[in-house]
Amino acid sequence: MSDFPIGDGKEVVPTKYWHKLDDGRVQCDVCPRECKLKEGQRGLCFVRGRKNDQVVLTTYGRSSGFVIDPIEKKPLNHFLPGSSVFSFGTAGCNLSRRFCQNWDMSKSREMDTLADAASPEAIARVARENGCRSVAFTYNDPVIFLEYAVDVAEPVVNRT
Repeated sequence: MSDFPIGDGKEVVPTKYWHKLDDGRVQCDVCPRECKLKEGQRGLCFVRGRKNDQVVLTTYGRSSGFVIDPIEKKPLNHFLPGSSVFSFGTAGCNLSRRFCQNWDMSKSREMDTLADAASPEAIARVARENGCRSVAFTYNDPVIFLEYAVDVAEPVVNRT
């Protein structure tokens, strides 16, 4: 857990998957880490934390990077062969792997503050404008930005 300021002048989004504990802490329930937080603390993922007595997401609508990849680069078998996929991720990660090739994006506090604005609708629009038939969450585990990932998937599926 860390006591790095939550929100840091950026918007935060309340989350759904947490509960209060008898000792006054709140427990984040989105991943197996089950971070137990006091006011002002962030979880191991660094992007979910306790603010105003609830768990909030600090990276909603902000991406650490975008790239158009060939679908064959993804760990999928026979999914839209020959097509392009719009890949993006956020800061933060609930894993602690020293060998991770994306550690500079997923664990960097600077990346959290330097992230680009990316609304769910904008991601769907840019993917379509660039001929991408799909969107991939990449660079980190999307479970940590669950609310954002779900909202991104909706406009992509509904073709807004």
